[in-house]
Amino acid sequence: MNSFLGTYNISLDDKGRFNVPSKFRGTLEQFGPQLVVCAMDHFLVVFPQKEWAENETKLSGLNAFDKEDRNRLREFYSRATECEMKSGKILLPVNLREVAGLNKEAILVGMSKTFEIWSPEGWAKQGGG
Repeated sequence: MNSFLGTYNISLDDKGRFNVPSKFRGTLEQFGPQLVVCAMDHFLVVFPQKEWAENETKLSGLNAFDKEDRNRLREFYSRATECEMKSGKILLPVNLREVAGLNKEAILVGMSKTFEIWSPEGWAKQGGG
């Protein structure tokens, strides 16, 4: 299967690493270990590199000389960080964990071509769980 489906409770270690659930790991292995993690409003989105590239192609249609478009581009790219899955784990940088309010526990939410990472509190407010 080539998509991320389901919701999983995970734990983060002191460095911000988490074990990727086996179903997500299998999908990531098909795409390759290179990822881009992007902070959104109080949650994170994990893009396999291929999916990130497709979104960059869509964004290339925005005009960098138009103030509103430039602001959208800046917001999107400034909140993104390249990551990698190593030995079945992903390390989330401190700044991204802070934006999403992540501590020891998190929720992974499959979104087909990407997956989201929520704090348990944020996910509950969203209506999950």
